[in-house]
Amino acid sequence: MTSREVLTAIVKDKRCPERMGLHESFWQDTQREWEKQGLPPAVNILDYFNLDVREIQGSLFRTTSIPVDEQVVDEDEQTVIKVNGWGAKFREWKNRPGVPEHLSFDLVHEDVWKKKYRENLLGLDLRRFPDLEKLKENYRAGMVSDRFCVYYQLIIFEIMRKAMGDLILLEAMYLSPRWIHDFCDVVTNNIILNLEYMIREVGKPDGIWLYEDMGYTKAPFVSPALYQEFIFPYHRRVADFIHSYDLPFIMHSCGKIRPLLPHIVEAGVDGLQALEAKAGQHVVEMAEATGNKIAFMGNLDIRAFESNDPKTLEAEIVPKLAAIQKKRIPYVFFSDHSIPKSVNLETYQYALELHKKYGRY
Repeated sequence: MTSREVLTAIVKDKRCPERMGLHESFWQDTQREWEKQGLPPAVNILDYFNLDVREIQGSLFRTTSIPVDEQVVDEDEQTVIKVNGWGAKFREWKNRPGVPEHLSFDLVHEDVWKKKYRENLLGLDLRRFPDLEKLKENYRAGMVSDRFCVYYQLIIFEIMRKAMGDLILLEAMYLSPRWIHDFCDVVTNNIILNLEYMIREVGKPDGIWLYEDMGYTKAPFVSPALYQEFIFPYHRRVADFIHSYDLPFIMHSCGKIRPLLPHIVEAGVDGLQALEAKAGQHVVEMAEATGNKIAFMGNLDIRAFESNDPKTLEAEIVPKLAAIQKKRIPYVFFSDHSIPKSVNLETYQYALELHKKYGRY
């Protein structure tokens, strides 16, 4: 079976083909480090490891109200300060990956939303697409391959966090619920508008992969009740749109989201990634809780990879794959977080050997 056939069976049809899927994400500096360890220079790392999924580059359209790239406003030797199209200021490291540090926000009140940001999101604006011709070229190149090709994008909770920050967002759910619903409604409609444009003008992919970090290490950012009230309706709207094109909806969410799982399934998510093991989640338990109604990707503890010890890696991977095989769980082999440069190239190659040996149904 081709990669496209394997992933379609797992994520869209929720069945177990001849083998488990295979995919991974890597931190930006991992490839440079691995080139020092023997990885061919400037190789396409996804092709090199024969991974199943391809994100169609250029499909990440601008979801900020003002459709501009992040602007650098200050920097020093180690960090850079940027402002995004929501007027939010944040700091990033120059020479190492990591989560940006939030510094300040312009979108602090419903009045600011209405006066400055809302109207920009009410119609189609092609400035949201950095390079449509390049996107079309990347789409054609992906779809003639045998890979499972996806459009990828942020979704509503992740966009809110970038727009107003965690504190303002969470307080507003209690103090200004009308604003949060209006924000979610307008932004969701805009996401659908742009996805529909891509499908119509560029082409239909194999799936839609949306990023939505909703968890701390020990709990979700919001309670199940708040998720049900403020986030669920818009996840469901997006899912209904994606399913109207007979496509699967894959959602990434870091952190502990296990308490939200029943609602995520009800919303219409077809595949869930990354299932962080260090947040106390286990793929078998989550699959049993859903009755195998969705596919799962990940849950292989990144700390086992970082140990660079073959026995530790085996102890993490082999029992999980055996349980997944026994329980017939639609599954894609994936770490529970992006692979950092602290993982040796040899270690990751050994993980792939374990997938090849034990990742069959």
